[in-house]
Amino acid sequence: MGGSQVRGGDIPAWQAVLPVVVLCAATALRSARPAPAVAVGTLTVIVETMSSGGLGPVLIYTDLLYAAALYGAPWLCRLLQTGSVTATLATTVVLVLTGDRSEGVTTGVIVALLLISPVWTGVLIRNHKERADTERQRAAQINRLAELDRKTVLQTERTRMARELHDLVANHLSAIAIHSSAVLSLAGAKGEKGEKDGAAEEEGAEEDPVLRALAVIRENSVQGLAEMRRMVVLLRSDRGVDDDWDRPQLNALGSLVEQARPAADAAALTLHTEFPEHFPEVSSVIEVTAYRIVQEALTNVLKHASAGRVHIRCETGAGQLTLSVDSPLTRPDGRARQRPVAQLTTGAGAGLAGMSERAALVGGIFDAGPDRTAPGRWRVRAVLPLTQHS
Repeated sequence: MGGSQVRGGDIPAWQAVLPVVVLCAATALRSARPAPAVAVGTLTVIVETMSSGGLGPVLIYTDLLYAAALYGAPWLCRLLQTGSVTATLATTVVLVLTGDRSEGVTTGVIVALLLISPVWTGVLIRNHKERADTERQRAAQINRLAELDRKTVLQTERTRMARELHDLVANHLSAIAIHSSAVLSLAGAKGEKGEKDGAAEEEGAEEDPVLRALAVIRENSVQGLAEMRRMVVLLRSDRGVDDDWDRPQLNALGSLVEQARPAADAAALTLHTEFPEHFPEVSSVIEVTAYRIVQEALTNVLKHASAGRVHIRCETGAGQLTLSVDSPLTRPDGRARQRPVAQLTTGAGAGLAGMSERAALVGGIFDAGPDRTAPGRWRVRAVLPLTQHS
């Protein structure tokens, strides 16, 4: 049995279907392997054209040509352009010379539509995509250059600001620190000379308020110089304002207390800390707020507190961070300490307001005043959320 027949029994059905199956299989590889796919398709179409000349395989072959021109390597694209034109011209010339001229020209036009048209369409789209990719790369390069220019201008401006800040402020702060240190040294020398001459000070007399004020002025000027130098380094760095390398952090509270310990020892104050072993992860705004509140509270303790024990606590729980600094208000003999330094220091009284404003800005609570549970002591307490409130 010959099976099903087509065209009046000339070609078996499997022979008509086989080229279509092969071309469909090649089409599946047209993007990943365009060269082998178009080679298999070309061979199949040549065999099919010589045997039966069906139109279906030729239409599938045009899609293979288009995909090969679009996705293939540059050499394959050039080969297809040359090959399609050459095949069309050769077919037209052969048909015109061996047969009817008009029929040969008509056939040549059809061959051109089937071979040249898909190839050149793929080439045009390929060129358009390549130009688009080139323009995208150029735009990205321009953006990178613009960003580099912006960073350069920003760095130049920050360097200029750092230079001006240093020139305007550093000399004045240095002069304040030097002159106050000189006055303190002269006062100390006079005191030693008075003792050698037999001068005796009254027992329990308070320290000279002028000397205390000078000591505070010197301390603040030195701290101001240190802060200004850190700011100058930050402005001159190229890491940007978003970097937190110099930002106060909760785990630096211990270092802050240690820095204040020499001044506390001189004022007969004993600093006792109660910090958690591991500080919680909080936003940078909460960290800065907590650090600055403790820093300001310690400054007030060194200025105003009487001799005794100072408790500095940091506790976490229930989604909040609790900071407290309590210090003695009275001396061990029961008498309240005089505070001439607070009256002589410029800006006195602004510390509590500043701490309250810092706490309020992040949605926290702040209070300061005599400790009701421990008479004779002053307590500063701030409760901050672990996350910043908008």
